Amino acid sequence: MTKALVLRLASAVAAAIGLAACGGSGNSAGSDGGLGTSAKASAALASPTAKARSHSVKLQRYQIDPAKVFVAGISSGGFAAVQMHVAHSSTFKGAAVYAGGVYWCAAAGGAAAALANCGGLTLPSNQASYNSTLTTSEAYLHAQSFLGTIDPAANLRGQPVYLWSGTQDQVVNPREMADLDSEYRRYGANVHFDNTYPAAHGWESPNGELPCGTLGSPYMVRCSANGAVYDSVQTWLTLFLGPLKPRNDGKLSGTLSSFDQTEFGASPNLSMSPTGSVFVPKACAQGSKCGLVLALHGCLQQASLIGDRWVTEAGINEWADTNKLVVVYPDTIASFAPGPINPNACFDWWGYSNQYDPNYALKSGLQMSVFTRWCSA
Repeated sequence: MTKALVLRLASAVAAAIGLAACGGSGNSAGSDGGLGTSAKASAALASPTAKARSHSVKLQRYQIDPAKVFVAGISSGGFAAVQMHVAHSSTFKGAAVYAGGVYWCAAAGGAAAALANCGGLTLPSNQASYNSTLTTSEAYLHAQSFLGTIDPAANLRGQPVYLWSGTQDQVVNPREMADLDSEYRRYGANVHFDNTYPAAHGWESPNGELPCGTLGSPYMVRCSANGAVYDSVQTWLTLFLGPLKPRNDGKLSGTLSSFDQTEFGASPNLSMSPTGSVFVPKACAQGSKCGLVLALHGCLQQASLIGDRWVTEAGINEWADTNKLVVVYPDTIASFAPGPINPNACFDWWGYSNQYDPNYALKSGLQMSVFTRWCSA
């Protein structure tokens, strides 16, 4: 694989995933869709606020360093990020997971098991429903690695992994993230686990519009440490890359564009939007060798619901601009029967594609298969 093709490969993966970022399906009575609120309530809280960007384009090829290709995600996007990292550990050299969970957490049980065991269902006690699937997950991971349906688990040894779990998360139980910490450590990953901040369910960033302990749309929170605003993105990018150039807090030199996801197989059948977003630093557009971050939002964070707030409040672009990182933001759409039952526009981490996909966490999964089809083309 040439360096110039890595972005194309990761883009195909992005189209395949369908965007993960919340811990639930939102298709059962009492479900909060994995982000602590109903789709209707969220829509009232978060009208689209799209910011100026260039028009939709075909995703271009850039000189991507294969040693600097990473995946990040929140909630359902966090679960999907784990799937992508584990299944494609030859491609992704590190992962940042916010309020996600263990690989194949939903197992073969579909949406009901996902909600009850992994996240997305808040109990009357205001705690997220949780039943550990760590043992089942590790057995499945080991078996699929042996069978070759995912990349060798040995690739995970020494890879940097960042985990975030707020102590006030009522959507994905902190014990689920503790299980993920144990799982990654078992396979030898170099883990940094932020699990002491009094945060509600959400992605943490200095750009987040909500106070740290606030639960609600758009699930972008801002926390403090020792009297100063914390920056979790700086923490994991430093873990991945080493010392960073300063964050650009002014006008970004790079370009934020919409790109055509259908080129890689995105369709309503996969609960995916026709377009995603990509941030390209000026140096990368001019041919410099750059890294890549595939960033996956959660349920109820799709662009049609909250506009560009995920893309602009995640706080990745400001670091990417000065540290030569292309950032790809795939996007999903809500979908209903007779298609995939995914009313909260989650990425597929429990098998909703075509009603149920038993291989959803493997390279052959209906969303992941976009990656394999591109790779064999």
